[in-house]
Amino acid sequence: MRKIQLLLGLLTLLSTAEVSAMPEPVGSYDDGELIDGACLPATGAGYMQLFRDVDHIWGTMPLIRMISRTGREMNERFPGRDRMQVEDMSGPDGGPIDPHGSHQNGLDVDIGYFKANGLEHDPKKTGQQYAPSMVEGGKVSQNFDLPRNWAFVKTLHKHGSVQRIFMDQTLKRALCAYAKSSNDYAANIEVLRSIRHVDNHSDHLHVRLRCPPGAKRCVPQADPPKGSGCP
Repeated sequence: MRKIQLLLGLLTLLSTAEVSAMPEPVGSYDDGELIDGACLPATGAGYMQLFRDVDHIWGTMPLIRMISRTGREMNERFPGRDRMQVEDMSGPDGGPIDPHGSHQNGLDVDIGYFKANGLEHDPKKTGQQYAPSMVEGGKVSQNFDLPRNWAFVKTLHKHGSVQRIFMDQTLKRALCAYAKSSNDYAANIEVLRSIRHVDNHSDHLHVRLRCPPGAKRCVPQADPPKGSGCP
């Protein structure tokens, strides 16, 4: 009995230590910090890290789980295609990172769009060089893999408490039209609602999660206006 009590005590201490060391988002997305941040592994099932030289690969556990599970599911659904390419998250302790105004509390991540030509970028290349724009002459590039990118944004929502996905308005319009043409619109109003236009997001999208439950020092952002925002 004594040995069992000691073992239970040890397990309790380990459990407490793990909880206290869990990543914590503090403050807001554009004025915050990250306590005990978690580092995303360089590669995983269906994803790869880019920009490895700048050490912007830290986040909260909800963000890490969303990336890992989304990469795995996209790989299972579209085997043999290019992997999900993860760009900037947050710094080791959060706070400002160049060239972003947000990405400060472990709840933001930039990810490249899936491309029809299947190009994967060199993860060892230094400097933050985003993929070519998916909008050319005001129109969606043929290299923008529409079916996979629609599946992608839905899968992000499936595996994370996504509040916003920032992308170019031209690309959102294309996703709206695709959802309607494939009878997938009504079931995904909230997914489309989360997609918001921000300049300079025609070569990657930016995913933002809500403050996790229990993160008392995280400052939430108001949800987007109701409705899909589609034309």
